[in-house]
Amino acid sequence: MKTVYANTRHPRLIKWSSIAIGAAGVVCLVLYFVFSGEYYLFSAFYSLAYFAIFYSLYKLSTYTFDDEADTITFSQQKKYPLRLSDITSVIYKENRRGRFRHLFIHDSGTGFMEIRTSKENADRMVAQILKANPDAEVKHAHYL
Repeated sequence: MKTVYANTRHPRLIKWSSIAIGAAGVVCLVLYFVFSGEYYLFSAFYSLAYFAIFYSLYKLSTYTFDDEADTITFSQQKKYPLRLSDITSVIYKENRRGRFRHLFIHDSGTGFMEIRTSKENADRMVAQILKANPDAEVKHAHYL
């Protein structure tokens, strides 16, 4: 059974809002060339374009847990799946105040996966990992 964890419930909205933000950035770039030298327009383009790229990368990423194939795949790295049965440790990385940042999964060899998602998705993922491999160790790291 495949379980897909996404960072958004509305992928179309995220896709179109990223396109709109990117288009606004291109408009700022065109205005920069038209007015030749207004630096704030170029910085606005740069800021909007970077925001659109990284926001859409974060929100549109998905993690697929396949119980039958015994793998975890990341939408941007499908070539290198991580085997559920080989996972030795799962670390909740949190900041000093205890706020969740991301999940770090390590297997028995050199494989690892850093999962940037919500706390609720991370809890469901860890439950599924522990169901497939009860020997996996769950830790919390408070140093970010």
